[in-house]
Amino acid sequence: MLSRRVLAALLAGLFGAILAVPVPVGAQGNRDLDILVTDAAGTPLPDASVTLGTTTATTDYLGRARLADVSAGMIIADHQRFAARTHVWDGTGDRVRFSLGSPVLRGIHVAGTLPGTTRWDALLVLAERTSVNAFMLDMKDESGRVFPHTASLVAHASGAAVGLWDLAAVVDELHGEGLSVILRIVTFQDPITGNAMPEMAVQSGGGPFTRRGLTFLDPTDPDARAYGLVLAAEACAAGVDEVQFDYVRFPEADHSVLSFDGPVEEADRNETIRSFLADAKAAAPPGCAIAADIFGFVTSVPGDGGIGQNIETVAAVADVLSPMAYPNHWSRGWFGYDTPADHPGGVVDASMRDALGRVGGQTTIRPWLQDFGGYGPAEVRAQIDAADALGLGWMLWNAGSEFTEAGIPTDREIRTPDVVAAPETQTLPLSGYWDVHDGTTFSAHVRWLGEQGITRGCNPPWRDQFCPRRTLTRAEAATFLVRALELPPSDVDRFTDDDGTTHEDSINALAAAGITRGCRSSSYCPHQPLTRAQMASLIARALALDSVDRDTFSDDDGSTHEADIERIAAVGITVGCARDRFCPSQPVSREQAAAFLHRALT
Repeated sequence: MLSRRVLAALLAGLFGAILAVPVPVGAQGNRDLDILVTDAAGTPLPDASVTLGTTTATTDYLGRARLADVSAGMIIADHQRFAARTHVWDGTGDRVRFSLGSPVLRGIHVAGTLPGTTRWDALLVLAERTSVNAFMLDMKDESGRVFPHTASLVAHASGAAVGLWDLAAVVDELHGEGLSVILRIVTFQDPITGNAMPEMAVQSGGGPFTRRGLTFLDPTDPDARAYGLVLAAEACAAGVDEVQFDYVRFPEADHSVLSFDGPVEEADRNETIRSFLADAKAAAPPGCAIAADIFGFVTSVPGDGGIGQNIETVAAVADVLSPMAYPNHWSRGWFGYDTPADHPGGVVDASMRDALGRVGGQTTIRPWLQDFGGYGPAEVRAQIDAADALGLGWMLWNAGSEFTEAGIPTDREIRTPDVVAAPETQTLPLSGYWDVHDGTTFSAHVRWLGEQGITRGCNPPWRDQFCPRRTLTRAEAATFLVRALELPPSDVDRFTDDDGTTHEDSINALAAAGITRGCRSSSYCPHQPLTRAQMASLIARALALDSVDRDTFSDDDGSTHEADIERIAAVGITVGCARDRFCPSQPVSREQAAAFLHRALT
């Protein structure tokens, strides 16, 4: 099987032959070109390979790379998780941005008994009225039944095949409705096949292991593994967008009293599950993603939970991980909550942050959310909003496919994209920063700040983003002012709480010039946000502005900074935040600081 790197090289040669016609060139000669690679939700993708001609670069943790000394031609962007994308670059612009992967999916669980029924039609209407853009449809569920027509010999021999609908026809119908199709295969939990073919099952006391009605096929048994892989191959051949393996794990039990075909120590369990998913991925054609459901708790604990679901190991091979983040599955004390189920948004936010922190851009995280157990619109919406705020898709679980429509946002209320943006050649805004667009209120101020060398951006080493709406810290304000005023360094270490920080020298220089007195005795509070009132005092002292006898604003009366606020207002550095108001306690954003300094120094 060809590696992705070799395939990319072959694609380059193929496209080079196809594009024998001259590529339009807007800028003659060779030059350096910046590249940004993200997933469909805009999350930067590290370790993506970018190729133009014979030049190849790899993206860093910011999803950034630079192709050095290149001319116009076909660019190929490739990542281990996604299919390669290409873009014909005409030699103009400053950066090419690639978005890789599939649209962010927002799905509902659809029971395998529903296609062709009136309830199926009602779910299609639900998707039309809400932001749902995917059906997660049971191909094989917890009962062991296989619902669509199948050629699987095991399904027929065990009595699992019920043949209620045609898989390809259902996939075509859903695609025609604009919905993505995820086929769920309950993999190793299987009471039908486990009892009909006990040689494929985990054994206990001379027969199939059963606990709380759960009978498990042996994840180490070659035939049990092949059963799931054959069903997945049928699903991919029918054109589904994703195959999701549920119960892709070992049973929760004392494995020392059970019998398996292979070893089941922790390392063995991890390799068993990893290799199963790797086999599925190797067999899947392009456009058919391989996903794995995992217990919610494995996002937040080390190890494999005793079931072979080590999140880092699984993330290394699966295209998608779907943690079951159901808030009522977490016990007292998790994430600081006495009753986690009473905090649905907080639980989803905390557990998904744990997951993202552990797997980074290695795989797509799309959690299962709870629409059962007494939850109503508020609880369902809180979970969705938490996932959406993190740029994640989601899937709602209800075993009977009865959903709380009032809790599901509409397309207008969602932030994650429905489509993957096409590759785009971009020209750097006049501000010099990608995130400060031309014509915006603060663009000219930020441009001046950069031209004067007062700011060096917020994203080293690239330094081409400004983070305009991020709150300015007191330490950053010190550095801005020292550079703007060209203040000399100081040997005096004025404060104790800035030792070792990036901005310590600037803070000392600002103190030596008498522009800051700190936040209290021997402390500067470098990491605290700078308020508008504090900014007024810093600027007034730096410029040695004259005192004035006026009262311009009504909301600063009695403030220790009132006189300084009046001083900067008198010379036109500020006009306040609204009529008769200065908003002295509001934190200063970086773009607002640019405006303050630009007006003060020009």
